[in-house]
Amino acid sequence: MIWTISFRNFVKHWKIGLLAILGTMVATMLLVGGLSLNDSVSSYLEEKINKNFGEVDFILKDKADTIFLPKALDLERVTEFLKNYPEIKKFVAVKLASVTAKINGKYVDLFAIATTDELEKFIGKRIDGITISSDTAKSFGIDVGEEIEIITAKTTFKVKIQALGTGLLNFRGETASANGTIFLPESMFEEYGVYPLKEANAIFIASNLPVEKHAEFAQKLAKEGSVRVVAGKYRLFTSPLNKIIGYLFIGFSGFTVISSFLFVSSFFGIIVEERKRTLGVLRALGYNSLQMFSVLFIEGFMYLISSEIVGAGAGIFFGRYLLYKINSFRREDDLFAFVQDRIPFDISFRSIIIGIIIAMIVPVIILIYRSLDFARTSASVLYTGRSQEDVSSKLQKGKRITFKTVLFIIGILIILGLTSRISYSYALLVILALLPLLLRKSVTNLVVFVYGVSILAGVYPLLGTGGARELLLRAGLILAGSIYSIFAFIPYIKGLFESMKSVPVVLALSYIDRHKMRNFTMFVIYSVTLILILISAIVPTSISEYIASKKEEGAFGYNFIIIENPIKTFFGSYKYLNDASFTAYFENLVPVQLVEASFLDKKEKYTFIVSDERVFANLVLPNEKLMAKLRKESAQNIPDKSLYLSDKIVKESGKEVTMVLKGVLPGISPKTVETLFIRDVYDPTEALLPMDGVLIWRNKKFFGAINGYVGVVRDPKKALEAQEFVTRKLDGAFYITGEIEKIYASINNLVNLSLQLFQLGFVAGFAGLAIITFRNVYARKKEIGMLKAVGAEGSVVYRMFIYEALAIVSMATVVAILASVFVVRDFSAFIEPLLQSFKIVVPVWKVLATLLGVFAITTIFVSIPANVSQKIPPSEALRVFD
Repeated sequence: MIWTISFRNFVKHWKIGLLAILGTMVATMLLVGGLSLNDSVSSYLEEKINKNFGEVDFILKDKADTIFLPKALDLERVTEFLKNYPEIKKFVAVKLASVTAKINGKYVDLFAIATTDELEKFIGKRIDGITISSDTAKSFGIDVGEEIEIITAKTTFKVKIQALGTGLLNFRGETASANGTIFLPESMFEEYGVYPLKEANAIFIASNLPVEKHAEFAQKLAKEGSVRVVAGKYRLFTSPLNKIIGYLFIGFSGFTVISSFLFVSSFFGIIVEERKRTLGVLRALGYNSLQMFSVLFIEGFMYLISSEIVGAGAGIFFGRYLLYKINSFRREDDLFAFVQDRIPFDISFRSIIIGIIIAMIVPVIILIYRSLDFARTSASVLYTGRSQEDVSSKLQKGKRITFKTVLFIIGILIILGLTSRISYSYALLVILALLPLLLRKSVTNLVVFVYGVSILAGVYPLLGTGGARELLLRAGLILAGSIYSIFAFIPYIKGLFESMKSVPVVLALSYIDRHKMRNFTMFVIYSVTLILILISAIVPTSISEYIASKKEEGAFGYNFIIIENPIKTFFGSYKYLNDASFTAYFENLVPVQLVEASFLDKKEKYTFIVSDERVFANLVLPNEKLMAKLRKESAQNIPDKSLYLSDKIVKESGKEVTMVLKGVLPGISPKTVETLFIRDVYDPTEALLPMDGVLIWRNKKFFGAINGYVGVVRDPKKALEAQEFVTRKLDGAFYITGEIEKIYASINNLVNLSLQLFQLGFVAGFAGLAIITFRNVYARKKEIGMLKAVGAEGSVVYRMFIYEALAIVSMATVVAILASVFVVRDFSAFIEPLLQSFKIVVPVWKVLATLLGVFAITTIFVSIPANVSQKIPPSEALRVFD
């Protein structure tokens, strides 16, 4: 019988059930969606372990080896060393180099490995001529028989692809994320200058160890002293990417999950109100507390199970959507192409069950509490249909005192914690925030308003101070102060509308003022969700606009950088300044060197740019006084060994310092001790690409330094042509303005995704307001009947409920705007001392569209129960017992 009654109630009230499912399923959807990301990434990385490494477990190189300047291994010594380890099944020495290929009109950086008999023996099969990684071929649509162009430090040549590699022949670097590898005959390595050394610079090692033990064994091998060992498979196996994406997403949408739980609490409260009279008959017929508990619990559990099933299904689709968004964040470039994997969707049944269980824990606890409370209620109270809140106010005064006591104790503990760890100012502010909650029946609206304003006034001087903990605490205090300030105005706003004779608005505000705690849950959901949306729209937009404003400035006033390939030291560097057709792309092109500097007997290393007076033509240092001084004096008169230094290193200028200077390339750079004159200092914080110092020293060459050029080019088309020219010389070219534009686009993509995640919190809010309105319709049947009995039209009742919901949203919006102003001001107070040109930018149209959408959708959701209210006849409404 109990099951029959519960199922009947569940089926009969299917409209409310749909709203319940909509509001409750959000938590399950987000949790299952987030866990599906973890499963997808884990499956993807697991596949790559064998797909891109084959049998290779470890990659061994000399410590001084870099991709730009390879260092040959002492093969005889290293080979003897490796033979001492029985864990090693086999190993092979390879020549590993870097080349650039032109594929489908774009340039692709690839590894190149020389094909040898030893390598074929290691992989256990013959290598069919020129082989390219299958991932590379798939990404760029390369088939066997097609030609691609290879660019080396010495020359360019074309090759015909004869096979697509799998396993080790699909090698994509130590992290399995590079563009791929082309395997060339060893003779081509020598003929075309692919690799400048005679001996191999890398050893591939296969072991009989499980992946879990690879890291420990790699450390054992590294004890040899002169080598570094990378356990590629272990890196993928233990990659934090396995879990971090899904958990980061779940954490990012944590408030939306909490919003769903708050909605659950309100919904079960409504179920209790609705079932009081019908189930009161059962109590009168002799049902005991356990049976009453079972009737309500089973019905509520049916709602939960339905929402969990729907939420899990929605979570699978939502996970697919999230993965689609992640895969759509592609790295785009007009000149260069990249192999960018697409993560395939995958989700395990275990993750679905875990998501459902986690999402159900809090709702089930709430349901048990509500059902127990309902089961203890007497038949007379149930049958008369009186509000449980009214009953509680009369019969459970002791419980309220207990609640106040518990809340007071918690408040004291918080205050003690804050006093001991932060300051007395925060402790006093927390007391101000707690007192209105503890004394809410004995304080007037004016006093509450004073509390709110006092909290905001107390927080304002603290803005921009402390760290992340203080920032979060201030955000909570700002929210509390904003809520008190706005809520205290309700009676005065009601008085204004009374003078305007607006009956629906006055009634709506009266009910909000009378039942503040009943509407508090939805109010908080809307307020905090709107705050998160506003902050997520304003702060990243301000950051991206700041970055965009710096794009023409580039690095110290130069927006184009050329870095010469160190390998070309063996073959001869290209003299860009002697090529008039190339220099025509630029307004200015200046040779520079990158060197390492340090003070005597100190470990700290700094990086300096070394150049001559030509660098002053476009140089921009983040110091207005310094720049004004440079504009007045002649660059030719600045002596050699003049240093413009970061004030993070030395605070005072006008003095000499002795420093050790050397090239940045390891193993080949001799040290030289020089006395330099600090001509001036600057704060590097504002610089887009901070540099420790600029050293003026004409005609000085540092062996082992990275040589290059800095230039200014205004036309993006010319910048692209210059990049291609430099790339074909196998040097590095970076158009900083273009790179900043890509960063700007990426930030916008992330902002849009974050806004979508936060907007999911409104799903619970919309459904919650609709549920509360349904509850209010049933709870106010008598008032509705009285209004209709005295001649009020149905439209008055309808508008009363609409205005009540819109009033809650309006107040939440005002609170959100007020709180966001303070929080954003707090953030800018952190940033502005560091970045003086940083400005807060409000994306007005994006914010307005969000706010208007919230009001429109709220009206649609609430109109359903509001429409029910206007159809209730006076005779039915007045039959409600008092």
